[in-house]
Amino acid sequence: MKIKQLIVISLLMVSLVSCEKEQKKAKEESTKTEKFDYVVDQFADIKVLRYKIPSFEQLTLKEKKLAYYLTQACLSGRDIIWDQNYRYNLEIRKALEQVFNDFKGDRNSEDFKKFTTYLKRVWFSNGIHHHYSNDKIKPEFSKDYLVSLLKNVKAELSEPAFEVIFNDKDIKKVNKKAGVDNILASAVNFYSPDITDKDVEEFYAKAYKGPAKAYKGPKGQPIEVGLNSKLVRENGKLVEKVWKSGGMYGQAIDKIIFWLDKAKSVAEN
Repeated sequence: MKIKQLIVISLLMVSLVSCEKEQKKAKEESTKTEKFDYVVDQFADIKVLRYKIPSFEQLTLKEKKLAYYLTQACLSGRDIIWDQNYRYNLEIRKALEQVFNDFKGDRNSEDFKKFTTYLKRVWFSNGIHHHYSNDKIKPEFSKDYLVSLLKNVKAELSEPAFEVIFNDKDIKKVNKKAGVDNILASAVNFYSPDITDKDVEEFYAKAYKGPAKAYKGPKGQPIEVGLNSKLVRENGKLVEKVWKSGGMYGQAIDKIIFWLDKAKSVAEN
């Protein structure tokens, strides 16, 4: 009797294992044949892609936490790059996003479609300048239409921020053209708008470069002087605003540090 029971149990176990293998095989085959759309969106000259990460579920909990913490650290510093790219970027983004989220009018109109495309381009480039060419992105809708959108959602834009969307000021985020004042002609926000090439050269020629023994460069100069700062003019004097905890972008940097500390707690090396 016991032998019969053992035989029955053994057969059941074999059957269960076989079923599990078949189910796993079927799932794998389904995954292979399942159509995956890599294109998330396409607009202007941009195609947004996504990718499969089939092995993500095989990561350990610690590894998933590490990925999450590092992602949060990146997101915490998102507004920093927007501000560095151009001084009006954050103000413009806030107003345009308010329109996109709250607009109650005709979202199928050609003008609103053009507005949406413009906003997507701004999102993708982290600002109103193209991510490759550095040219200012030109909207295909009119000033009057943007005014109507802003009124519709009671959003506000300062006059300089509104006008720069349409005018010919700050047309290059980074201007490398020969024969022009490259700093003055660049819209990038590493310098105040009135700072010139001469200002930068003279300031960093005299700026503290660290102890000579600490660096391999000429006269102890670090590889990148002024890498983590913005040069501004205050009371007629050039001053560096340093990006650090307790300094420029301090709150965002504190959040980055918070998430990096959490990432450190689950890192393997």
